[in-house]
Amino acid sequence: MLAIKELLGGKLKFGLIALAIGLVVALTMLMSAMSEGLITGMTGAKGSLAADALVFQGDTYLALERSVLSAEALEEVASAPGVASSYAVGHVIVSVDSSAEEFDARVFGLGDRFDQLPIVEGTTAAPGPGEAIIDITAKANGVEIGDTLHLTPADAELTVVAFTEHRRYVMAPAIYTDMATWERLYLASALGTMAEGEGVSATAMGEAAERITGGASIVAVDLAPGTTVESLQAELGGGFEVTTPEEAALAGNGMPVMILAVDGIQVVSLVIGALVIGVFFYITTLHKTGQIAAIKALGASNAYVYRQLLLQITILVTAAAGVGVALALGAGGSMPPTMAFDPQVGRWLVSLAAVYAMAYLGSLFSLRSILKIDPATALDHSGH
Repeated sequence: MLAIKELLGGKLKFGLIALAIGLVVALTMLMSAMSEGLITGMTGAKGSLAADALVFQGDTYLALERSVLSAEALEEVASAPGVASSYAVGHVIVSVDSSAEEFDARVFGLGDRFDQLPIVEGTTAAPGPGEAIIDITAKANGVEIGDTLHLTPADAELTVVAFTEHRRYVMAPAIYTDMATWERLYLASALGTMAEGEGVSATAMGEAAERITGGASIVAVDLAPGTTVESLQAELGGGFEVTTPEEAALAGNGMPVMILAVDGIQVVSLVIGALVIGVFFYITTLHKTGQIAAIKALGASNAYVYRQLLLQITILVTAAAGVGVALALGAGGSMPPTMAFDPQVGRWLVSLAAVYAMAYLGSLFSLRSILKIDPATALDHSGH
């Protein structure tokens, strides 16, 4: 066919075109993956909790850092109608100062549901007292299996027994322990902070310790058939906030604003990249005015010329898409594990669909030029 013959006859020219489009595709893919990676790094440990619903303390705006549930509150949630099963989840902010590089981390206590963690290295057994499973991004800070981590301000130590993945929170690696270990860390951290404050009485510290003992930050709940998040919220009342893990992940820590900004970046990069491709094919068509006039002078219809253009666009964009995806994956693979890079197949397919759509949209401008080309101009070109 004419379109393929032209491509084969101009391999260098069209190869450079495909490479240029491939770079645009790669940039679009990288922006998408890094944006998704940022969200995953901010919310992974929170949004990936295995549950139908998460129950927070009321009026905490779904913030793990502010939510504290007493042992009585845990029992109230567990015995509420519509709750099939539940497990406690604890959270506390710590710093690790015993590794090659000091770093912040988030300690999560889990009831008996360690099977939800994807273990990539180390033991698959649940951690015992004083043991921990940590997100693999901590390796970038020099952490290895068997290391003993010293935590501040709790002034405690944990032994690393396994690595998990995709479990960060606010870009810090999550450290998973049993609830007894978490409670000890939380009490040491909370009471230590209170002791440093002015005017905090021993009685107030004792009351705080009593509330925390046997408690947790939140409760993860599996709902019975027919029970919804809304019905459980109505059952528990205003002392609790009930939501799904997905919704909880997108709340607190400035996530609504961050998601708006990330979505804006993805849309802008996608639109700019796609428009560049569409305009590019339009300009290419303008440069072939003489050739198109000659073909039409030989009897080719406008529809035939346009079909050949669409075929060229499809071939070039497909080749460019392969190059772009390969470049994006290569760039992502070379990034350190602490970098936010999370390629989502669905997002990438949307990006590719937009690239094709804008290329075809650009072809409509080319079609306008094709329709305007007078075959008689071919005689003028041959006369020169």
